[in-house]
Amino acid sequence: MSFMLVFTEAYNRRALRWLKRHPDLRQQYLKTLQLLQINPHHPSLRLHALSAFHYPQVEITI
Repeated sequence: MSFMLVFTEAYNRRALRWLKRHPDLRQQYLKTLQLLQINPHHPSLRLHALSAFHYPQVEITI
């Protein structure tokens, strides 16, 4: 089962800025997003919950 990733305009702006600063990590970034879409619980994503928020939020390390 594949999930749908939804990106906000703010995220898109930050992602573009980040990719301009780290062009060598572009392929790894895209691979991580594809893996997140296919299987959000994959161990290589190093997914963990953020406890400071009142609603469910997670962080992924690239």
